[in-house]
Amino acid sequence: MFSCISTLALYFGLFPIGPANVILASATKQFAPASSIGVSAKEIGSARNIVTRWQTSWGSFDRDYLATRDIEIEIHNLSQLPARIAIDFYFVGRPQRLPTPRKLFSKHSFIVNVAASDQKRLSLRSDVLRSREVYYAALGENYASGYEIEGWILFVRLPGQPHPFDKVSSNKAMLEHLDWFPNALQEFENVTHRHPNYASEIEPEPAPVPEAEPSEMEPSTPVIVVQPTPETIATAAPVNIPAASAPTQTSLPTIFITVTKPTKITIGRRDEIIPPGTKVQLVARASDTVQVRYKGESTFVKISSTDLK
Repeated sequence: MFSCISTLALYFGLFPIGPANVILASATKQFAPASSIGVSAKEIGSARNIVTRWQTSWGSFDRDYLATRDIEIEIHNLSQLPARIAIDFYFVGRPQRLPTPRKLFSKHSFIVNVAASDQKRLSLRSDVLRSREVYYAALGENYASGYEIEGWILFVRLPGQPHPFDKVSSNKAMLEHLDWFPNALQEFENVTHRHPNYASEIEPEPAPVPEAEPSEMEPSTPVIVVQPTPETIATAAPVNIPAASAPTQTSLPTIFITVTKPTKITIGRRDEIIPPGTKVQLVARASDTVQVRYKGESTFVKISSTDLK
């Protein structure tokens, strides 16, 4: 109960100090209101590749389709106060060749801080979504499984608040008909065991350090201060003081791999051949395929077609 009351006191800027439990009002840090924050998003890249398991001369085949998308988010703060918002971003998939049911297959939740009268731009990438198609030409039968990317949707909240004050989507119709979303979200959270913790998003105000009261009593043991000699300073072993961990943005090293055999890829709506000996940038790796960047575009190739072990 005390911790709950203390948390509320911190939240509202009230701190108990001194033996008399005098409560003083502290200047709570102010953030920009939701009405002064604008959020937009757009697709800046996509990759889709076809991996053929087998095929016959009479038209039968077994293929995997791999897809991913890159999104750019832009946040504008029109207030004279700094802005602090929470974003929940979901990529939405649907069964191959079917309009429903929709499924959430990738989620990104994060806190964004924007300076007063400023803007911030950031980008993110979806997980690789895989679908499969098997076609038997002699029987005229086609079997499809898995999901393909339909689009994305993001919700903008104030930290600690579950209800969004704004939302953006790749599809206007998706925003107008969100009756499918609660069930899809519950299924996603149950499968991934990722449930929101809104309380952890609130930035606590630091409690004031109480001033030490002067003592009129003499210490029972005399305090001896030893000054280090120059020899002690010269021979003292360095002490490693661990620094407080803080979130930092680190840039991962760029890794290149070499394509070892002619490899057919699909970029957008055109087919190309990557010649052997070509170096491509490695983006991600799956069990039997890798995602690479070739000519500024993201695509997929088999690991067996590269020098990657």
